[in-house]
Amino acid sequence: MIILLAIFIAITAFAAYFFNTPQFGRAPSGQRLERIMKSPNFKDGVFQNKEPIVNHLEDGFLVSFYKFIFEKRADLRPNNAIPHIKTDLKSLNKERDLIVWLGHSSFLLQLSGHRFLVDPVLNGYVSPVSFLMTSFEGSNIFSLSDLPEDIDTILLSHDHWDHLEYSTSKALKDKVHHVVTGLGNGEYYEMWGFVKDKIHELDYGEDVNLAGNIKITITPARHFSGRFLKENPTEPASFVIKTDKIKFFYSGDSGYGKHFKDIGDKYGPFDFAVMEDGQYDMQWHNVHMLPEEVLKASEEIGAKAILPVHNSKFVLANHKWQEPLEELDKLSDKHDVKLVTPIIGEIIYLDALPEENKWWKTIN
Repeated sequence: MIILLAIFIAITAFAAYFFNTPQFGRAPSGQRLERIMKSPNFKDGVFQNKEPIVNHLEDGFLVSFYKFIFEKRADLRPNNAIPHIKTDLKSLNKERDLIVWLGHSSFLLQLSGHRFLVDPVLNGYVSPVSFLMTSFEGSNIFSLSDLPEDIDTILLSHDHWDHLEYSTSKALKDKVHHVVTGLGNGEYYEMWGFVKDKIHELDYGEDVNLAGNIKITITPARHFSGRFLKENPTEPASFVIKTDKIKFFYSGDSGYGKHFKDIGDKYGPFDFAVMEDGQYDMQWHNVHMLPEEVLKASEEIGAKAILPVHNSKFVLANHKWQEPLEELDKLSDKHDVKLVTPIIGEIIYLDALPEENKWWKTIN
C-alpha cells in the first residue's frame, strides 16, 4: 500500500507540474475576463456557438482517444515525402500580394505591403509532447530562422495545438507588431512575453485598422477551443481582410453553418479565401467541414478562388491522408469556385492564380 500510494503521489505531482508548464497557457482573468463576460457569445462560463455543436464519439472520449492513437488504419500517412519547395521567404517582395502555404493551416500572406503570419506551427508535432501526432515527411520544411524579420501581424484563429504553438509564438514575440485574434487568446500571448499593446482581441463583428488600407474583421467559426483540460475558454474565429485592392477570407477551423452565408452577405464577395478542408469525421461533423461543405461554404461567401488547408501534414482524423483534396477535386466541377492547390512553399501571386496542381496524385 505504501508503494502504491507513493506511485500515485508521484504521478499526481508530475501531472500537476506538467499541466502547469507554459505551453498549456492559462485561463483568461482580470480585465480580459471581464470583457469576455460581456460578450453575447459567452454564457455559463464558456463560449457558445451560434449553432449547437453535437459530437458523437462512439466509445466516449478516453476509449476513442486510445483507439485514435494506437489503432492501425490504412493510408493515414503517405509512404513518400510530401512535395515541397524551400522558398526563400526573406527575399519575397513585400509589395506583391501573395500567399505561401507553410503546411497544415499555417501560411504567410502579403496584402498591400502588409505581411501576415497565420496560425504558425513550425515544430513538427501538434500535442504537448514531441512524439505524438508528428508531421508527414516533407511537410515541415520551414523553421523560425526561415521567416522574414518584418512580420507585421500574426492572425490566430483559435488555441488548439495545431494552430497555436508555444515555441513558435515565444520566438516571435519581439519580431511582430500586432496579434489579431478572438476574445481570450491574448492571455496566452501575454503569458509568453508579448507586449499587451500588440494584442488585439476582438469579438465577432469587431474590426481593427492596422494601416491606412488594411481592415481586419473577426467573424464567426463553428468550432470549439481549449488546450487540454478546459473546453471553450476562448473564442474561435474566422477573418475578413479588406484592402484597397482585394477582399480576403480565412475560415479558421469551422463546421458548416449558416454563418458562412451571413459572412458572404455582409462582407463578400471575396477575391480569395483560405478554407479548412481536412481532419473531418461524422463523429465530429459539427466542427469540421466535409469536402462538399467546403465548396458550398465557399460559394455562400462568394469566393472566386480558394486554397484548401488543414490537410496533408498531421493525422488528426480517420480518413486517408489524401482524401480531403481528392474529394474536393472530384466535386469542384459542380461548383463555381476555382481551386488553388499549391505544394508547400510554393509562391501563389494573387493577381495571377495558377491552374490546379494535383500533386497528391504523385504520391503512393
